[in-house]
Amino acid sequence: MKGLVAFSFALGAEEPNPCNVRLAEAVKRIVEAEGSQVVVVAQWEVARALETLSCQAHHIVYSEPNVYLNSDMVMTKAADWFHGYHITEVIPVAQPFLHLPMCRQLVRRHSFTVLKRRVGWIGFYGQSLQWWTRDPIRLLFCAILFKLTGHRFHIRKEKQ
Repeated sequence: MKGLVAFSFALGAEEPNPCNVRLAEAVKRIVEAEGSQVVVVAQWEVARALETLSCQAHHIVYSEPNVYLNSDMVMTKAADWFHGYHITEVIPVAQPFLHLPMCRQLVRRHSFTVLKRRVGWIGFYGQSLQWWTRDPIRLLFCAILFKLTGHRFHIRKEKQ
């Protein structure tokens, strides 16, 4: 049995936004291609899109009220569930530009073997409530700032 964790990208006023729909499509394609049982953990925005594709997540990670849900928190919750299934191999699904490599590191930090699968083009969301996910230049700028300062950007409250 394998695990798959789907990290959302670009929070919109209405979810799922187009990026999270494309992430859900990648999850469905990967799960179908695996052919064996895959335990899917999805951040809530991706889980909403999975429902429209008739593909369900086994577990959904929601944000706490007034708390920004970051990728670290999603992976920590996913790890708890994966350990319960005795899963050792995990497929991370995330925005391939900068986000996916970071998510692979998170999977490794939780002592899982990373299984690399093609995610495909996810794009950016110009109306995102998160300024750093509106285009690749902003995301790169945010990544550089994080490397230099250690400061993570977030919005104060997520809509659900």
